[in-house]
Amino acid sequence: MSAVLADDDRRLVAESAAAFVADHGGAARARVERAAGALDGACWQGMAALGWFGIDVPEAAGGLGLGPMAVCVVTEAAGRGLLMPPLTQAMAAAALLAGGEGTFAARSLDSLLGGRTFVALVRAVPSEREAGPGGGLVLCRVPDGDLAQAFVVATGEGDTFETRLVDRAETGAAPALERCVDGSWLASLEIAAATWTAAPMLGRGTSGEADWEKALALFRLGDAAYSCGLMATTLAMSLDYLRLRRQFGVPIGSFQALQHRAVDGHVALAAARALVFESARARGTPREAWAAAASVRRATAAALAVTRENIQFHGAIGFADEHDAGLCLRRAMTLAARHGDAMQALSVSGDEA
Repeated sequence: MSAVLADDDRRLVAESAAAFVADHGGAARARVERAAGALDGACWQGMAALGWFGIDVPEAAGGLGLGPMAVCVVTEAAGRGLLMPPLTQAMAAAALLAGGEGTFAARSLDSLLGGRTFVALVRAVPSEREAGPGGGLVLCRVPDGDLAQAFVVATGEGDTFETRLVDRAETGAAPALERCVDGSWLASLEIAAATWTAAPMLGRGTSGEADWEKALALFRLGDAAYSCGLMATTLAMSLDYLRLRRQFGVPIGSFQALQHRAVDGHVALAAARALVFESARARGTPREAWAAAASVRRATAAALAVTRENIQFHGAIGFADEHDAGLCLRRAMTLAARHGDAMQALSVSGDEA
């Protein structure tokens, strides 16, 4: 799949995504989903119907085969609409399943693309209670793991690397949940040794590890683009308020100090977007992992800065939980915390910068 998306195709994808987000997104809907702590089924099925989960999956495997540029266009639109379902992780899981071994991977991919299941990605660590070769595993802090019906679990490295598809029902235990500030959940659970060895193998060795890293890069790239969309919505909110709020008989947006701060936000967004789309062009090259890590690091940091500045523009009302400014900030905080391991990827691949 090429990273290049023709201008006409890019425009059509953007228009389709914007129309969907207009019907299924918005702060009010995000707030309802945040309070419910559950998946928005209508939104999830709608994304599946549009083929969003398979945008970076080859057509031969049932996807759209549009490539990473289309992923960025769609996920940026999702960020503009504050869509809460785990779209970016589903895209990454679908790309990984498309390259998996055996018919089980194909069936799982078909179920994911059809919107019938959600598959989460997680790195596992050995369980202290079952230490040693063949021991149990602990899945720690899986983003949106409460919604997952299955997990693609990675262990080891190099020649010992393995990914297996673990059915949540086979674990026999409900995950321990921690709520994030934006209302989504982190899940943690243990997998017994017998469950792990019985789970279907997706990939192994250095080739399997390369596929895993490729999926992680897509996850990071998608969240980087989502963060850019979130910034765009936040900046629009800021400018609306700067035009509306008046002090000393004039809109506060006429104050030069606030104008400079608003411009800083636009510059941060433009720089982050440029890096995101440059990272999309690096998909499939030796710089892929580094570029994706750099883009998510830059975009999530910028989104945090812009959403915090938005609260400062609004003053005391921006700190209220009922105000949408706080909702944007909490979403940015969750995205930034989710990809803390991007720094490791940058340090490992820094010589490719």
